[in-house]
Amino acid sequence: MKMPKLLKADLSLLLIALIWGSTFIVVKKSLVQCSPILFIALRFWVGTAALIMLMPRALRGLDLSTLRRGLVLAAFLLGGFIFQTLGLRGTSSSRSAFITSLVVLLVPTLGYFVYRRWPRIRTLIGVVLATIGLGMLTLNTIPMNLTFGDGLTGICAIVFALHILFIGRYLPESDFRQLAIIQMAGGALLCTLLLMPLETPFLVPDMYFYIYLLISGVLATGFAYYMQVKAQRDTTPNRTALIFSLEPFFAALVANLVLGEGITRKGWIGGLFIVGGILISEYRRK
Repeated sequence: MKMPKLLKADLSLLLIALIWGSTFIVVKKSLVQCSPILFIALRFWVGTAALIMLMPRALRGLDLSTLRRGLVLAAFLLGGFIFQTLGLRGTSSSRSAFITSLVVLLVPTLGYFVYRRWPRIRTLIGVVLATIGLGMLTLNTIPMNLTFGDGLTGICAIVFALHILFIGRYLPESDFRQLAIIQMAGGALLCTLLLMPLETPFLVPDMYFYIYLLISGVLATGFAYYMQVKAQRDTTPNRTALIFSLEPFFAALVANLVLGEGITRKGWIGGLFIVGGILISEYRRK
């Protein structure tokens, strides 16, 4: 029996969240041997090469409108990475994870300005539950004092939310394969140009670093963002953001299995809130 398109899209997005959560350890290890912005540039270049090898003829017939749309997506995607990296210099990892995950709350909010329609009540309830779950999963305390790093990370969440929204807006008008390649190549080029102004790069490569770079570049960047663009043809930005909210939970699970970092009871309850939010948002009565 043929799988429904919506279910296939959901499973693809779930796989992406699992990949990102699983490769968090790989990225963390890579940043010991490479400066952050340089590592982002390298993984974008590797991702671009992987997509071109996968689809060597995809850019045939590329028009200026699709090129422009792809570059807009590249700016949003790279902006999210860079603001998150810069924000980490002034905030903790747990607060960064929580603020970044507020994408799930920002997508339906900003979606009103992009699509001029409010989300359904069930979607809003699901988003609130998922946001509460993310807070329980990523925060040990509720911090009231915001830092400059928190502000930069907040910009990161806004930019990532716009990236999801504008993928949904551009897909009906453009070839998803071309959008995937252009956003990846544009991000690689922009990051390379911004490298020297943003940091003093360093690189200490060895065999393990190249393995980490291949995993993060091919799997967590090229493949993951290609699958996102492909999957969003058959689903909504709100649904995409909700499923992506599972990424911190998957990261905690992998850290528990690989590094032995235990998940607290509050973390498990937070994960259940996230799953509950997704289920409530997408519940349909027959």
